[in-house]
Amino acid sequence: MKKLLPGILVLAVVAGSSCATKNPDQIFFDEVAQMTMDEILAKGDELAAARRHESARRYYSFLADSFPNDPVGRQAALRVAESFFQSRDVESLTEAQLRFRDFSNRFPNDPNRSYALLMYGKCSFQQRRGPMRDLTQAREAQASFLQVIELYPASEHAETARRLLAEVREDLAQHELAIARFNMRLGAWRGARQRLDFLASNFPDTEAAKEGTQVREEVDLKVLEMEAAEAAAEAAAAQPQG
Repeated sequence: MKKLLPGILVLAVVAGSSCATKNPDQIFFDEVAQMTMDEILAKGDELAAARRHESARRYYSFLADSFPNDPVGRQAALRVAESFFQSRDVESLTEAQLRFRDFSNRFPNDPNRSYALLMYGKCSFQQRRGPMRDLTQAREAQASFLQVIELYPASEHAETARRLLAEVREDLAQHELAIARFNMRLGAWRGARQRLDFLASNFPDTEAAKEGTQVREEVDLKVLEMEAAEAAAEAAAAQPQG
């Protein structure tokens, strides 16, 4: 059983003697001064299970801030990030994202880094807005999932990263296909062909790429027609006048 540092208990006693009526913070410090690190973590887990995330974060944050280099302190830091992720609103997801990124950057050799990278990607994944909206979050999710797969291919989180990466790549591929179709409607056939080329080269394993292959024949035919018309126009312009 790991015990808290003696200084924590001394601090609590000294602070408690300075006021007749204990405030909530002092009551909290008095409580954790009598607990082991594992007990504090378990208390946070109990509150989190009851969806009392703010209260749970108080216990987790105490450990994470007091013992940042201890395995239990690092676990607590991840629990803080998880508690924000569980709330699922945009503000909480953003906060969770920052904390998972901070963990992965601060502790590159920690055995839980693959998990932190996966969760960082999940935060972005949850905030993606579809193939025809801002793709920033989708691209961030893709980069994070690729890190998990490339750096930790044998980890328990790699398979989840691969599955989510496939979904994100489909969004990105559908974006390219949609722009290609938009160019086709405008008669911008060369632009459409460039998008279809990019789609086939970068997302060959997606449904969007299969759809792109089906429309490529029409696009190539239109480009050939355009080039033939342009060549004929140039030849006519080159003929001597009169």
